[in-house]
Amino acid sequence: MAAGKPVMQPPNAWLLDFGQSCRAAVGTRVLLQIMERPKLHAVPCSPAYCHSVLSWQGRLLPVMDMAVRLGGVRQAPRLLAVVGYRDQPDEPVHFAALLLDALPVAISVSNTQASPLPEQPAGWDQFALSCFAYQDAAIPILHLGRIFSGQSDIG
Repeated sequence: MAAGKPVMQPPNAWLLDFGQSCRAAVGTRVLLQIMERPKLHAVPCSPAYCHSVLSWQGRLLPVMDMAVRLGGVRQAPRLLAVVGYRDQPDEPVHFAALLLDALPVAISVSNTQASPLPEQPAGWDQFALSCFAYQDAAIPILHLGRIFSGQSDIG
């Protein structure tokens, strides 16, 4: 390695763009599949931010629109990220989906990038584990268990 060159760390997170200037991140192992123009099924009497499900590998997955969940307006789904997460290390994996406005970007994040949560849109404190600075923006790290369990106080 040449002297003075920074050491590039392998990607350890996916940067997700939900549209409407709403971005967040998840760990690389959390994102399982990206789908383009997914076939979604509407769920009557459900909230606008989670009004449909996806049939995926024999399961019905809730589909979350984080931009709407944080106060934005509903958009036509372009992309969908299937995610897998555990509420506790010894519990089974849960699966769900997030609507995306653009393809995820693999990035490297370190503890030196720690940052306060963004003030806008309001509500990130309900859905984020922590936050980091990336390209002059505060990027929340999603707590998927809170998002999909209904444990938040928003909406």
